[in-house]
Amino acid sequence: MFLGPVNLRATRKEVQLKVKEEYNSYRDRTALLFLGFPVILLFLRQWLWNGCFPALPVQLYQSWLLFLYTTLALRENILRVNGSDIRPWWILHHYCAMLMALISLTWEIKGQSQPDCARKQRGVELFLCWAIMQGFVMMLQNRYQRQRLYTRIALGKAKRMDVVWGETAGVEGQLLLLCPLLFLLQGFEGYVGFLLLRTAHTGVIPEWQVVVCGILLIAMAIGNFANTVDTLMVKSRFKAKMKKSRGKRDLDTCPSPTGSSPTDSAAKA
Repeated sequence: MFLGPVNLRATRKEVQLKVKEEYNSYRDRTALLFLGFPVILLFLRQWLWNGCFPALPVQLYQSWLLFLYTTLALRENILRVNGSDIRPWWILHHYCAMLMALISLTWEIKGQSQPDCARKQRGVELFLCWAIMQGFVMMLQNRYQRQRLYTRIALGKAKRMDVVWGETAGVEGQLLLLCPLLFLLQGFEGYVGFLLLRTAHTGVIPEWQVVVCGILLIAMAIGNFANTVDTLMVKSRFKAKMKKSRGKRDLDTCPSPTGSSPTDSAAKA
């Protein structure tokens, strides 16, 4: 999409693995920034900016989001070309996030000079709260899922080029922590989108950028929810299949009353 018809497939395995490791390291670094930037903005709003965001810091943050999602989409497309298993939805999700960040840059932020700016910036405040939750969940995902991926590679259940974007790649105890956080995050993302649409409908911020950003947030929340549920269902079916296969093997190796296994008895018959 950005580079044109260029061959990005690495011919050497060590180059492919280097691309994947750099991608994982990039995710680790950006998760800290994803969490830190909105925390700083909300802190300064409360203690320095008298409850209202100036336009420039918010637009700088939106520019960083545009850069982040663009680089993630580029890296993930390169990984897919080189044999990674990233789900297409995540790349599409980052395209939607890129579009939202680009549109939000044209959204006029009502600064401190405007009357009732705190109420008009309610959507920005909620979006930053959602970004804090997203950064926290990203850090948990990176930690748990990277450990799980190494285990799966060691067991031969994953390739070394696979990545850890899958939201439910963790072990059972980790899923009990991650899944409620993910569903809460997706619900809050949809709520922020609904709030933006309501503010546009009621005339508080009657701008087309607000409407488009609200629609994009709701669409991404629905897509994330559907993808998470689908991954959980696939995982559940796989576990049921493994249990059934294991039970069948145990039955085949169970000794018969005469001291031989059922297979041996059948062979003797």
